[in-house]
Formats: sequence, structure tokens, C-alpha cells
Amino acid sequence: MVRGNNSIKGVKLFSFRAIKGLLPALLGVGFFLLIGAASLVALLRYSELNSWFGYIQQPYLWRLVRFSLWQALLSSGISLLIAIPVASCLVHRQFYGKAVLLQLFSVSMVVPTIVAILGLVVVYGRTGWLNQLFGVDVPLYGLVGILLAHVFFNMPLAVRLFLQGYDLIPSGQWRQASQLGFSRWAAFRWIEWHYIKKVLPGAFVLIFMLCFSSFAVVLSLGGGPKFSTLEVAIYQALRFDFDLNKASFLALLQVFICTFFAVLVYRIAPVNRQDVSLLAVRSYVIKDSCLARSADCLALLGAFILVVPPFLAIFDPIFSPIFFKTLGSVSLWSAVIVSLQIAVPAALVSLWLGVCFGVLARFCMARPYLAFLPNKIEHLGNMILMVPGLVIATGLFLFLRDLGWGMQSSYWVVVWVNAVMALPFVLRSLMPAMYQQERRFRNVYLSLGVHFWSRWCLEWSLIRTSVAQAFGYALLLSLGDMGVIALFGSQGLVSLPLYLFQLIGSYRLEEGACVAVVLISLCLILFYCSSRVIGGVSKRVKY
Repeated sequence: MVRGNNSIKGVKLFSFRAIKGLLPALLGVGFFLLIGAASLVALLRYSELNSWFGYIQQPYLWRLVRFSLWQALLSSGISLLIAIPVASCLVHRQFYGKAVLLQLFSVSMVVPTIVAILGLVVVYGRTGWLNQLFGVDVPLYGLVGILLAHVFFNMPLAVRLFLQGYDLIPSGQWRQASQLGFSRWAAFRWIEWHYIKKVLPGAFVLIFMLCFSSFAVVLSLGGGPKFSTLEVAIYQALRFDFDLNKASFLALLQVFICTFFAVLVYRIAPVNRQDVSLLAVRSYVIKDSCLARSADCLALLGAFILVVPPFLAIFDPIFSPIFFKTLGSVSLWSAVIVSLQIAVPAALVSLWLGVCFGVLARFCMARPYLAFLPNKIEHLGNMILMVPGLVIATGLFLFLRDLGWGMQSSYWVVVWVNAVMALPFVLRSLMPAMYQQERRFRNVYLSLGVHFWSRWCLEWSLIRTSVAQAFGYALLLSLGDMGVIALFGSQGLVSLPLYLFQLIGSYRLEEGACVAVVLISLCLILFYCSSRVIGGVSKRVKY
């Protein structure tokens, strides 16, 4: 019971011990903000503001903005429309392979972009499986290809976010729906939709930003300047022209558009609150029907067709003789080592930043006059999606170069930028679990004087799955990065995605397909190890 603003049953909410324990989290968030601000200032130092008016008058710029918005809106809308019935089906149905499908959804969100593109080309390309089996020619290079790739990545992400929304539904509502004989449609209309629409704005903003700032997909499947986006224009300005002035202008324009959309959506979005009583929701049987079974089959079949064939296509070269020859390549294993040297530190840094944000948000939750801050702290971490990774990397590189560190800082630039770009995914995985435990046990902690490290020890068994998921996402995103490494990659810094991109660029497609198998296998092994070692063994699959 809260007594006044500063105590719970005589226990002070602000104390020297509490502030001292909060210091590492404050330092972590402060370091994140400091590096971001220093990168932006370093980039702006090389900008000429008086020339920006000329860029605004260029028709090509507005064509880029229109296409960037159009493809992001279409990708977000299609992904969400498919994800809603799929999530509902996964909640209500039990079937063989459900656990595998959910793991596949988890991995497909963070599968290396260049590998997924290779799989899509094998399935939907001019000589792909679809054309060979059914004679269907998909215009893969252009808007259709971009949408296919974005839906492949983001529909599973939307499903996972909606499943988190289903977690908020109290057992009592399911029990009442079962007792009253609700049909699936009635349950969806009166119960599920109420919680889905709370998750919808956040999911839309996240997917919109991911698609709006998409780089490798547009670069590979865009097919030319007609289907280019702001992110690709920034890359071209930095990589080919080294025009920092133009890159700064385009980056700020992208940040402005993303911020405008995020503010607009969050202003009209309902507040998403988690039920503190939830630990494990008991499921009740909802009245089934032939129509509901047909709708579920259709939704599941659509998701299966979109996600599974590209995965199978990636593993197709494993039966070719060249696969084992490729495994003997020294360059391949050098690239594997470089990828691990980048991905593991980046994942650890990203997890550390996520924990710092989480600890700070939880500290504010317990203080009534700071209760408005947790959402803002979380949004602060998500804001990194609005800023192109290429721009952050260039700004940080210029900042370090001004301090006297030249190309030798490239490795740390790549690690840091990968870590911060994975932060929104880490926060998405960590924050709901941390918020839930804070709401459940806050008064007990304050009454008994249980503080930071002791809290983690007590909560570890309840949050370790979320920690494992966060670490796994950060690890796989860093492992598959094709943006920053494309800018800073050099003779001694060639990761697996960059090595694969170089092979495709030199028309060694068969060898490239074999490298893609190694890359996706490495991702699956590391994700599995992360889930088992950090997350522990799960005895059952909830959804």
C-alpha cells in the first residue's frame, strides 16, 4: 500500500542505496545518449546547411520520399493483416510442428537479409520453384519483391507481438467466453480485438520504421532508381560520393518522417497496460465450427507458404558437390570468425544497454511522480530505428577520427552500431517481463529491502526466457548485418554476409548459396544454444 509519495509502509522510495544501485544503469543510458549525440554533432560539423534548400527543390528527392512511404505502408499493412488471423489460430489450435513453426517465426525475424533474399530468389525468381512447378512468373525485382521480402521478415514479428498481446487477456475472460458458448468470431470480436488493438499501433510503428529504413532488401530487389528509398540514397551518398552534407540532410529528413509517424500513431493509440495478476494464463475451450477451422487452415497455410519455402530453398545447395568444396575454403572460415567477433560483443553490449533501460524504467515505475517516464525511456531506446545505421556509423567514425583514431576504430564502430540497432528488439523482449515482475513484487521488495542484484537472483527463473530471446535476437541481427559492414568492410574485416555479397557480386552464385547455408546454420545453432543455455529447457510450448 503506497503511503504518501515517498514511502511504502515506512520504506523510503528514494535512498542513497537505491540511487547508488541505479548508477550503473544511469551510466549505461548516459553513455548511449552521449555516443549518439557525439556522432550526430560530428556529422553536422561536415554539413553545409545553406545548400539543404537546393536538395528540397529536387524532384528526385520527393520521388524517393513517396516510394519510401508507399512501400513501408504497404509492407506494414500486409504484414499486420496476415499476422492477426495467424496469431489467433496459434492461440486456439494445437497441432504437430507448432513449436517448430514458432521457432521458425522467431528466427525469420532476424535471419540475415542477404540469405533470405537468396531464398526468395530461388523460390520466386525467373527460374525459381514457382515458375518451374506452376509456370507463374513473379516480377521479383521491383515493388513486388520488396513487399515479399518485407512480409517474410515482418509478418512473423507481428505474430510474436500479437501473441504478447494475447498474454494480457485474463483467464476470467476466456472462462466466461467458454461458459457462455462464444463462437470464435464472437470471442475475437468481444475479447481478442480489444487487446489486439492495443498492440496494433506499436507493432505498426515498429514494422513501418523497419521497412522505411530497409536497406539490403531495397538494394538487392529494388531493380533500379525507380524503386530506391531514402536509406539507399544515404548509402550512395556516403559510399560512392562521400557527400556528408547530402547524407546528413537525407538522414535528418528520414528521422523527421519517422518521428512524425511515431508521434501521430502513439497520440491516437490506447494505453497498453499489463495485468499484474498474470503469470500463466489458463486456456479454456472456445466453441469450434467448420467455418473457424477453415479460416484457421487458410491463415496457417498462407503463413506457411510465405515463410517455409524460402527457408527450404536456402538449404537446397547442401546436396550439391560444391558445398563440401566450399567448406574447405579458408576465406569462409575467416569470415565466420570475423562474424562471431562482431556478433558476440555486439549482442552482449545490446543486452547490457537493454538491462540498463529496463532497470531505469522499473525504478521510475515505483515512484508515483516518475510514473510517466517508463514509456518515454522505452521509446528513447526505440528511437534508434528512426536513425539510419549508416549515418550513426559514419558520425561515430568521424568523431573517433577527430580524436585521433582512424581506420583502426572501424571494428568498434561496427560492433557499437550493431549493438544499438538491435536495442529495440532487445527492449521488446525484455521490458514486458521486467514490467510484470516489478508490478507483481514491487511492494514486497520495498518492504523487505530487496535491491538490485538480489532482485535479479529472485526473478531469474521468471525472466531468463526473455533474456535468452533478447540475446538471441541481438546475436542474429549482428551476425546478419549487411549495412554497416558494407560501409566499413575491408580486407581484414569481411564478415559472412559481406563475403556472401562479394561472391554474388562476382557471379559465383553456387558458391554464394553454399555460404548462405553456413550462415543460416550458424544462426540456427547460436539461437538454439542461446535459448537452451540462457533460457533453460522449456517443458511445453504455450502457443
